[in-house]
Amino acid sequence: MIMATKRIELKNSEVIFLEEPHEYWLGDKQLSGITGMIQRQLFPDEYDNVDEAVLNAAATYGTNVHASIEDFDKNWNNDGTVEVADYIEICKEHGLVHEASEYIVSDNKNWASMIDKVYRVSDDTFSIGDIKTYGVMTSEKLEKARWQLSLYAYFFELQNKKAKIDKLFIIHLRNKIKKDGTVDHINEVIFVNRIPSEICKELLEADLKEENFNNPFSIPEEYKFMEDEIRSLIQTKNDAEERLAEIKAKILSDMESSGVKTWTTETMRLTRKMPSTRISLNTSKLKAEHPEIDYSLYEKTSNVAGSLMIAV
Repeated sequence: MIMATKRIELKNSEVIFLEEPHEYWLGDKQLSGITGMIQRQLFPDEYDNVDEAVLNAAATYGTNVHASIEDFDKNWNNDGTVEVADYIEICKEHGLVHEASEYIVSDNKNWASMIDKVYRVSDDTFSIGDIKTYGVMTSEKLEKARWQLSLYAYFFELQNKKAKIDKLFIIHLRNKIKKDGTVDHINEVIFVNRIPSEICKELLEADLKEENFNNPFSIPEEYKFMEDEIRSLIQTKNDAEERLAEIKAKILSDMESSGVKTWTTETMRLTRKMPSTRISLNTSKLKAEHPEIDYSLYEKTSNVAGSLMIAV
């Protein structure tokens, strides 16, 4: 008999959020927010060369978009903005079932934050979304959002013990007129890979100790700038190997059809290897059937040079 999964109702935190000073309080203790900590530890230089007026305008626009979407999710009020229309289409396309907005999560000791969107996937499973209104989703902004969402997931599971997290994603919305008169219209969902909770805990502990966190996902700036070149070279290599394999297969087929073993030009020799069999020792089977043999007497140790593996 299959037992039905019990429907989990989200637990509300006792933390109080004061909007005007943007502070979190648990009783008479003020808790630290997640966003400021991430900025301090991982992205301290993000806004160094950005004009304050630009930052304020971006913050106002983002606040207005968040408010419009929250009003729709909570009260079914559609204010007619393009951003809300885009959000509705995204929810339909991805089957997002709204469960909570501005959902406060906390460890009830040191930290608290608000999750933009919680969506129900099943009785015990939820996904977490964060609304962003950036003009350009740079790799740095994407990585910052990944940390933010991963920390949200960590605190969400602390607060809701039996709940499971399915997906973490950014809802990227924007509809603003640019200086050249064109409209910057963006509506997309960007899924991110969750950072393990153990690493999130290490970040939080380092900040509490006022220590610099050793980010395992960081990479020196000189190599960040080389990323596009590396990707391009790998693609070129793959394309070249694929084309070379096609050419070799065609030449081999023609040589077999012609019954020749070698073709030679002034600069190249093409030699056809004849079909053959290879005999190898099945060491696993031998050890299983003859455990009395001391195989260490026949083992050979060789040094293997270190190497770098790149996955894209």
